[in-house]
Amino acid sequence: MIDRLRRLQGLLNTPNIQQGGLLGNIPQAALLGSAIYGQGIQGRDPFSALLPAAMQTAQLQKLMTPKDTRTPLQKNLEAAGLKPGTPKYQAALLEGTKKQPLMAAGETEEQKAIGKAFGKKFTDINTAAESAQKNMGNLQTIETLIQQPDLKTGFLGEFRTNAAKLASEFGFDFDFQNVPAAEVLSTTTGALVLEGLSNFKGSISDGERQFVKDINAGLNMSKEGIAANIALQKKGNEITLKYNEEANDWVERNGGLSKKDKLTGESWSQFTTKFHKENPLISNEERETLSNLSKSYDQEFLEGNNVQTINGVKMVMIGGKLYELD
Repeated sequence: MIDRLRRLQGLLNTPNIQQGGLLGNIPQAALLGSAIYGQGIQGRDPFSALLPAAMQTAQLQKLMTPKDTRTPLQKNLEAAGLKPGTPKYQAALLEGTKKQPLMAAGETEEQKAIGKAFGKKFTDINTAAESAQKNMGNLQTIETLIQQPDLKTGFLGEFRTNAAKLASEFGFDFDFQNVPAAEVLSTTTGALVLEGLSNFKGSISDGERQFVKDINAGLNMSKEGIAANIALQKKGNEITLKYNEEANDWVERNGGLSKKDKLTGESWSQFTTKFHKENPLISNEERETLSNLSKSYDQEFLEGNNVQTINGVKMVMIGGKLYELD
């Protein structure tokens, strides 16, 4: 028993051979002795408890020793003999960091969906601008036709070709010898305006688009009304083209409509709301005037085959659909 205690004392006097972490200033022998003591007070033979006590000490030191958090670049610099904190080390670290490519974080599914939606929105804006530009020619044709003094007769002699092209573009096949000019104009203008409203989506507010849609049929039942409708379309096209320019500038400056503006910090939705306020299609005074015009019909427009009375209500046929006039 005495020999065992002497041998145990020799183990306890073993110098510290490992340091680090929170236990850096505690000798390994002290940790080992503490573990053996713990085994002893549990009634075990101190010497027979040496192995499990040693294992406990090793595990404890492993847990308490700090992990090496150096980057591969830092390890390589230290291996090359550069000491952390020195000017040469800091300069080499900065230069090495610049050369290492930074991997961008991958997009989430939500971010991909948002990007796709805004990408389609940008495509739609450009498509609308192309259509608005194209419609300028059709609007000019209608403006010329509406100035003719007699819209009751077969269609317009020298302007017949332009009228035929315009009607054909919207799917109408008129017998110009028998169909009054007023009927051709009210039908084609109505279809043109309805198509044009789809171009205005985004560039003007939904409320303004709906208002123009609601009064469209009535406006096309008089020369003055058609002239007002064409003026609305022209202004709407101009706003659409301006909105398209803003969208192109935004994408070029910020990298996409889903990105906030680098200059103002606004989102595209916030910009659009402000754009609508600064570029209205219709003022309050114009709204009242247009509403009154949409209820005022020239007799020559009511005599066309496209006008019917159903249950006492006048209806006009535009693009294969009936729209109420009264």
